[in-house]
Amino acid sequence: MRVEFDEVVTEDDLRVTYRGEPFTGEVVERSPQGRVIAVTTYFKGMADGSSTEWYPTGERRAAGTARHGLAVGVHEEWYRDGGPAVRCEFDDHGRLLSRCRWARDGTPIEEYVAKI
Repeated sequence: MRVEFDEVVTEDDLRVTYRGEPFTGEVVERSPQGRVIAVTTYFKGMADGSSTEWYPTGERRAAGTARHGLAVGVHEEWYRDGGPAVRCEFDDHGRLLSRCRWARDGTPIEEYVAKI
């Protein structure tokens, strides 16, 4: 099932409901001009699956995956020109393993690796 962002309610505990029930499916968010700017997958009200965002002008903005509401795997953000902005990697329990950030000109400005 796919529904529009304004059809769901985000509860205080961050669960998403649709018509009073925990939502399973994709939520689509649009810009005021009607362009798709985000698609997020949910299972029983929790973010679970892929999430992708675009700038209102169509360029890719961010992508990642969640499992039971926790970030897992690689999450990336890009500047409008397509250059990398942030890259984070999470383990299967949502713990941050690494994070890299870049300035708009491509210069690395942060590199973090968790000590495990």
